[in-house]
Amino acid sequence: MVDTDRNLTFERTLYYGTRLVAQLAQNLLLAALFVIAGTSSQAAIGLSSIFVAMLVPALLLGLVGGALVDRVGPARGLALGATLRFAVVALAAAFLQGPSVVWVIAFAYSAVSQIFSPAELALVRTLRQDRPGQAHSLLVALQYAGQGLGFAVLAPVLWYFGGADAMLGGAAVGFLVLAIITITLASQLRATAAAQAVPARCAFSFTDTVRFFRGEALARDAVTVLALKAVVSQGIIVALPLYLSHDMGLGRSALIYLLLPGIAGLAGGLLWAAPAVTKARAAWFMRAGLLGLTVGVFALAALDYGLIAVFEYSRVEVLVRFDISMNTTFVVALPVAFLIGLCLSLTQVAARVALTETAPLGQQARVFAVQSTLTEALVVLPLLLMGVGAQYAGARPTLAAIGLLGALAFLVIHHPRFQPAPRCEPLLVLAPLLVPIKD
Repeated sequence: MVDTDRNLTFERTLYYGTRLVAQLAQNLLLAALFVIAGTSSQAAIGLSSIFVAMLVPALLLGLVGGALVDRVGPARGLALGATLRFAVVALAAAFLQGPSVVWVIAFAYSAVSQIFSPAELALVRTLRQDRPGQAHSLLVALQYAGQGLGFAVLAPVLWYFGGADAMLGGAAVGFLVLAIITITLASQLRATAAAQAVPARCAFSFTDTVRFFRGEALARDAVTVLALKAVVSQGIIVALPLYLSHDMGLGRSALIYLLLPGIAGLAGGLLWAAPAVTKARAAWFMRAGLLGLTVGVFALAALDYGLIAVFEYSRVEVLVRFDISMNTTFVVALPVAFLIGLCLSLTQVAARVALTETAPLGQQARVFAVQSTLTEALVVLPLLLMGVGAQYAGARPTLAAIGLLGALAFLVIHHPRFQPAPRCEPLLVLAPLLVPIKD
C-alpha cells in the first residue's frame, strides 16, 4: 500500500540535493577529462573522442536504461545509477593512465548515466505531483548552479593544487556523496510510488510506450520542442565565436555582454515557469517558447541589417547619426540574447512538465528515455552541418538555418495530424504570477 499523504519535505530536500551534487561532480569529471585529452599531443582527436564516446551510449543504451529504471522503480534506479557512476569515476581516479583511455572513461560514464538520468526525471511525478512546473524549474536552476560550481569554481582550484588527478579525485568524492544521498532517498521512498517496480515482461517492452506517444499529442509536441531547443542552444554555441569576431567586430572578451542578458533571460524564464506551467498551460508555453526561439535566431541573423536599411533610407538626420555612432549588430543582440534565454527556459520546463503529467506511472522512465534518445538522434546531423556551415558560410547563414528548423518545428506541431492539445488564453498564463502560492 502506497502512502500518498506523507510529508515529503525531507525527501524533496534530498532529491534536489542529488541534482546539485550530481551536476557539480559531473562537471569536475568532464573538466578533468578535457584537461587530460586537451594537453596531449593529439588534442583534437582526444577531445572529439570524448564527445563521441558520450554520445554513442546515449543512442544505443538510453532505452535500455529507461526500461531498467521502470523495472526496479525510479528511487532504486536513481541509487543504482549514482552508485555505478561512483564506481566508474573511482576506477578512473585510481587507474587512469594517460589520454589514450579517456574515451573509455567517457563511454563508461555515459553508459551508466542512461540509468541515472531517466530515474531522476521520473521521480518528479512522485515527489512534486502537485507542482511539476516548480520542480522542473528548480531542477534546471540547480543544473546550471552545479555546472558553474563544478566547471568554473572547483575545477580551477583543484587543478591549481593537484592537476588533473586532484580533479578526478574531487569528482570521485562528489559521486560518493551522491551515492550516499540517493541510497538514503531510496530508503525513505520505499513506501511510495517511486519504489513500485514493473514486471520484466512489461518494463522491457516498449509497445505501451509507443502507444502512449501515438495517442498523446502533448508528449509528441514535447519531444519536438526539446529537440529544437537542443539544436538552438548548441547551434548558438557553435556560431557565437564567429558571430562575435566577424559580424560584430568584437573580441571574445565581449562574450560576457551577451551572456549577462542571456542568463537574465534564463532566470526570468525559470521564475515565470515555476508557478505558471501546468499540464493545461504546457502546450501554450511550448508554442510560445518555440516561436520566441525562432524569432530570436532570425533576429540575430538579419534584424540589424533591416535596422541599418531603415536608418539609411529614412533620411532622418537623427537616425542616420544614431546608426553611425553605434554597433547596430551588438545593440540588436542584447535584447535577443534575453529573449532566447527566456524561451530556452520556458520550452525546457514546459516540455518536461508535459511528459511528467501525461506519462503513466510505471512508464515515466521509459518515456523520458525515449525523449532523450530521440533528441540526441535528431540533433546529431544538424549540429554537424552547423559546424561545417559556420566555418565555411559564416555565422549568419547558420543562424538562419536554425531559424528555418524552428519555423518547421512550429508548423509541425500545429499540423492537424498532430492533434494539438487545447490552448489556453495567454492572459490566463500570467495569472499564477499574480496569485500567491500556498504550501
